[in-house]
Amino acid sequence: MPRLDAERVALFRSLGIATTAIIRRVDADLVDELQLPLAWFDVMTALQRGGGSLRVSDLRDVLDEIPSSLSRRLDRMEEEGWVSRRPTPTADDRRAVTVALTKRGRALWRDANVCYRRSVQQHFAKDLSATDIAALQRVIGKVSSD
Repeated sequence: MPRLDAERVALFRSLGIATTAIIRRVDADLVDELQLPLAWFDVMTALQRGGGSLRVSDLRDVLDEIPSSLSRRLDRMEEEGWVSRRPTPTADDRRAVTVALTKRGRALWRDANVCYRRSVQQHFAKDLSATDIAALQRVIGKVSSD
């Protein structure tokens, strides 16, 4: 294992700063265009990828969220009419709840996905070569294998 030197520490900090800056820009684009925070778009994307609905526990796992934070977000999204929640008791958990995109939520997600992809292209992907992408995939694969 390589020794943790100043260069690796600086690179780690730079990676965090760059990632945070890109996320903030993408979030700002979604809010400016659709009044939809990135964190809400992430919920909608997870539901879309789950076939339109997921149990709250599965959604929490996919998003790696704190339960209370996700619950508050879902409350607000439900108030807006973008998601609905319904009980789906199972044999092992009588408190299970499923979250689903509503018709309005699916329509908003489609518009937001266009904005999101455009923003990711502008703030992240436009300057990356195929070699850069391969290098990033290799690095991400190494650091996420723990």
